[in-house]
Amino acid sequence: MIEGNIKGGINLPWPMVHFAISENLSINAPSPNFLLGSIAPDAIHMRGKVSREEKGVTHLVHNDKLPAKELIMEKCKEYLLKQAGPEWKDFVIGYFSHIYTDLRWTDTVYFDFEKNYRGEKNDIRKTYNLEVSQVEFDLLRSMGSTEKLFTKLLKAKGYTINPYITQLEVNQYRDNKVRWLQDLKNEPHIAPIYFKAEIIKIFVSETSRELKELFKDQSIDYFEGGRNIS
Repeated sequence: MIEGNIKGGINLPWPMVHFAISENLSINAPSPNFLLGSIAPDAIHMRGKVSREEKGVTHLVHNDKLPAKELIMEKCKEYLLKQAGPEWKDFVIGYFSHIYTDLRWTDTVYFDFEKNYRGEKNDIRKTYNLEVSQVEFDLLRSMGSTEKLFTKLLKAKGYTINPYITQLEVNQYRDNKVRWLQDLKNEPHIAPIYFKAEIIKIFVSETSRELKELFKDQSIDYFEGGRNIS
């Protein structure tokens, strides 16, 4: 079983990576709540100063480890049964896809970054934040219609996932992220050394494929007529 070590949250992917995987999972047509669910576990940041342990709760972290894929799928199926309707289903699948994505990122892309990092030890967080900020804008441009993405996100109503996050927190986090991505001053305009475009492309492709296989194995059907339910 894979259980990724999590170090204070600095090693996790940012929203655009999750959106890119949602696009792949949905044949380029993710529903609003699928997109919103894909960043919902990070809505814990809307509580202000929270402990490392509190941040880990929304990601099913135990003893500083992200959960094994078996537990992620088990929890996903558990929450799918808590409500009816396609919007809830989309949101839940997005939520647990996020956790699996974080697990794989930690064990692959971030692991390689830590192994290959050659800068000052105290600058590793700064380097990470700078490079993944650039990744956000590179992915945003590569996904085509940014306004369509933002419109979908702002259309989603979101949900509370007890006991992890509330609907209000999810929507506040969504609004903050949309504002950040719409502000071009946030782009560093650098050429990443560790998080190159090809590395991110491969990660998105492989993680999407793995998720599709997991959903199929677990009989979790998120398609209707070949497309994500919208």
